[in-house]
Amino acid sequence: MSWTARRRPRTVGLFAAGLLTAGLMATGPVGSASAEPVRDCPERYVLAVDGTRGLDTPDSIDPDSPLAKISARYQEPGTVVEHIRYPAVVVPMPGSGSSDDGDGIDDDGAIAYDRSKQIGHQRLRETITARHSTCPDADLLILGYSQGASIAGDVLAEIAEDGSVPPARISGILYSDPRDSRGVETLFPGPVVPGVTLGGGRSEFGEIPVQRICIEGDAVCDGRTPGDGDDWLEANVAGYLELHTKYPDYQP
Repeated sequence: MSWTARRRPRTVGLFAAGLLTAGLMATGPVGSASAEPVRDCPERYVLAVDGTRGLDTPDSIDPDSPLAKISARYQEPGTVVEHIRYPAVVVPMPGSGSSDDGDGIDDDGAIAYDRSKQIGHQRLRETITARHSTCPDADLLILGYSQGASIAGDVLAEIAEDGSVPPARISGILYSDPRDSRGVETLFPGPVVPGVTLGGGRSEFGEIPVQRICIEGDAVCDGRTPGDGDDWLEANVAGYLELHTKYPDYQP
């Protein structure tokens, strides 16, 4: 689907940031990018990057998040499931996890979307490198949801470009990707407030097989713009609230 990158008024950008902020979307219960590589190689690693954290969790690790429920289905002999720990915030929030990100930043609520994504990107990339270098014959499945899908998709596109992992060894599934063809980052690109930048659309993934799953009407990945009618904002809010956390039960 084609898209056109156009700057929007600040109020529209603030709405887009709100979509990425609200909701109960954090990360699952297992592992982090700092974990030691597994010495006995499995057949497959499943690396999950969950979405913006809920109010009751200090970072992306949350056993009740949508992607935690999805990734749990991959727990079987021969598969290791790991979740990437990162701040998982959009706007600065107390307890953002910044004091636990290993980069020396005090937990003063200063981390926002751009830095959160940067930390998640770095940790996912480091984990992929570690697992592939230790177990080059193991398959890597990268799962991402919401903010985590934006991160996972960026990393997969980067690997498709640099060839650091053979396409036969890596694949991805992105749930509610904000950088999908009608995602909130694609429709409303540009800076919103300091520390929050919506990155626009994304390059494709070359030969890496990537499945993008978006429930029609979920405004994070299938948004409406003022050009779609006067009720575009109401439709986005309703679609987000009704659909964005439904992915564990969704059958595409």
